[in-house]
Amino acid sequence: MSWRKPKGPIIANNDGTFRINFTDHERETLLAFVDQLESLLAQGASDDRLKRLYPVAYHADPEKDAEYQGYMRDELSQSQAASITTVKEVLGATEPVSEAQIMAFMRVLNSLRLVLGTMLDVSEDTDEDDFEEDHPLYGQYQLYGYLGWLLEWTIATVSGQ
Repeated sequence: MSWRKPKGPIIANNDGTFRINFTDHERETLLAFVDQLESLLAQGASDDRLKRLYPVAYHADPEKDAEYQGYMRDELSQSQAASITTVKEVLGATEPVSEAQIMAFMRVLNSLRLVLGTMLDVSEDTDEDDFEEDHPLYGQYQLYGYLGWLLEWTIATVSGQ
C-alpha cells in the first residue's frame, strides 16, 4: 500500500499550476473577507487596523519615516489592490491558477492576518489561552488561526513540501 499526501485546500499540479480546493461556501466566505479588506484599504492608511500593513520604518526619526511612507505607501497600496483583484478572480474561478496568482493569494491572506492580528492585539506574548470560548473575540481569534494555517499550507505547497 502506498502512502498519498492528503488533499488540502491548495494542491500543486504537475504542470506548475495550483488548484484551490475550496467549497463554494468557503470561496464565498473568503471573498467576503477580501471585500472587507478592500473596503478598509479604500478608507485610507490612517486607520489603526492597517498599521501592520504600513509599518514604521524609522522609529527614531519621524521625518525620515514620513519621507519613506511618502515613497512607499502608494506602491504598497497599489500592490495590495492588484493582489486583491487577482484573488477575487482566483476565488471566482475553478480552473488551475498560476504561481503568480497563488503568490497574490498568499499576500492577501497575510494582509488579512495582519489586520486581524492588529484588531486582536496579537503579539509574540499572546497565548491561545488568552482567547477561551467565552472570550468576546474568540471567533475572530479562531479565524486568525485558520488564516495562519491556510497561509502555512499554501507556502508549503508552493515550496514543494
